[in-house]
Formats: sequence, C-alpha cells, structure tokens
Amino acid sequence: MKITTILRYGLRLMIEMAKSYQREPLSLRIIAKKQKIPIKYAEKIIHLLLRAGLVKSVRGKEGGYLLALKPKEIKVLDIFRALEGEIYLVDCVLNPKVCQRSKYCEARRLWQLLSESWQRILNKLTLKSLLKGD
Repeated sequence: MKITTILRYGLRLMIEMAKSYQREPLSLRIIAKKQKIPIKYAEKIIHLLLRAGLVKSVRGKEGGYLLALKPKEIKVLDIFRALEGEIYLVDCVLNPKVCQRSKYCEARRLWQLLSESWQRILNKLTLKSLLKGD
C-alpha cells in the first residue's frame, strides 16, 4: 500500500501551519515554498482542509491561513479523512455489498483489523504530538 501524494503534502502543510500556530496567518505560497509543495497541490489541499474546518482563511493584506483549532486538538485521522475520506484498505471493509464474497471471505477479517488499527493509531496522534516527536 502506498500513501497518496495529496495526503503526504497535506500532512506537511498542516505541520508547517502547526509550527506557526498563534502567530500571523501564513500565505499559501510561503507554506508551499517551505515544504516544497507545488502550488497547485497546495491550493487543492487547502480547499479540502477549509471545507473540513481544520483551517481558516484570513482576508486582507496580512491575510493567509491559520489552523482552526489548537495543534493538540487536530487528530491526524481528521487530516486523513479531510484529504482522502474514510480510511480502509479494500472496498468491502466499508461496504460489504460491493463483493459477493464478503459474507464468507476469510481475508476480509484481516482487512477489517488492519483498517481498525490504522484508525486507532491515527486517532491517537495529533499535530502537536508530531511536532514534539511523541
């Protein structure tokens, strides 16, 4: 399994914003430059994060973007869901009706356990814990 580029960039963007928490708003260009994220990706990501309520925009000359919550209140799972939707490894975990084998598939339980484990870990981690290296 491979993490998508939008998820990798999105997490880096949020970490950059967490580093500047309680300071002035950051322009998207500055965030993108510091994290070496193409501006087109950054624009797409910020839109998703705004829609999820994880960041807020400030208009005007000194405007930019800020975290909508404290870094300790933003769970990594929230970022994943904002950028990718629900976290699961195969479609049948979320919707068993997509596969005829779901009722008797021996492997489905493994996919469920792995998906649940990911969610538990990501729900425990916050932006602040990533900054502190906890």
